[in-house]
Amino acid sequence: MKYRNEPCDEEIWSALEVAGCIKLMPPTTVEILVTTVGSSSVAEHHQLPRRIFLAAVMVAVSLCSPPADLLRAQERRAIQGIWSTTFTAPDHPEWKIEDHFCQIACPPIASQHIRSLLANPANDTRSLQELAQETTRVANQYVAQLMTDAARERRARYDPAADPAIRCEPPGLITLVLAPLPIAIEVHDDKVIIHHDHWNTVRAIRITDQSIPSVAASTRLGSSTARFEGATLIVESRNVAAVSTSADITTTDGTRIVERYTASGNGARLNLELIIDDPASYREPLVLAQSRVRTPDEKILDIPPCEAISGKP
Repeated sequence: MKYRNEPCDEEIWSALEVAGCIKLMPPTTVEILVTTVGSSSVAEHHQLPRRIFLAAVMVAVSLCSPPADLLRAQERRAIQGIWSTTFTAPDHPEWKIEDHFCQIACPPIASQHIRSLLANPANDTRSLQELAQETTRVANQYVAQLMTDAARERRARYDPAADPAIRCEPPGLITLVLAPLPIAIEVHDDKVIIHHDHWNTVRAIRITDQSIPSVAASTRLGSSTARFEGATLIVESRNVAAVSTSADITTTDGTRIVERYTASGNGARLNLELIIDDPASYREPLVLAQSRVRTPDEKILDIPPCEAISGKP
């Protein structure tokens, strides 16, 4: 470095270089720091080396540390973009083989089970279809164990012919969030916009730390707020209306649903953790996981939802 031979205390230079600050500073800033901290007058008055050292480190850190607002904006931008599942982007290089066993969503125990099956050489002669069926049984057993007696009765009464989509009625929140079609996420200063390709649904969710009371009337999508924990986007929806789905999920009015979206370190994957909190249906919150990959060339179809299903306007 140009200024490395300036008469500056070796301890100060080492600390600044280890912190990575010197190489981040513009040359003029380094020159000011050198002449201020490492001048010959300082060298002649070494009776206060600790004070000088601390002053140098404080100046350097303040100059090379990004503002908190900038760091927060960078973290939030990581989840922006268009994201797809194995259903619409099966050949994406980010996928692992176990991702194809869980196209919609799986409880964590199912993901752990398939990974253990694939890692066991004893399963090398078994077909992937057989492994997938075993994993599905494990997932179903886990969900069944969490269900209350009332939830089991509702599930037993479920009639696929009564699915609201057949009558061209939009889906509930759980079905919408877990649908395997692409989603687009935008982060603004005061809100998050999630555009679901499924039923061409756009959710504008206010960013706030205030919780919504659980006494309001239940609606299809509930009342939602968004917040960030570091780089993780958390969408909390309260007062969600009752629903029963073909995926053996059943809930009652007043359900609380939490979506946790976290991008991977390289920004190529988006991991969703969906938490269904409904004590009337599950003895403890039901947790489901879904993975997506970044697909910037994908398009969200802006067409009427019934036309997307039937082909007719």
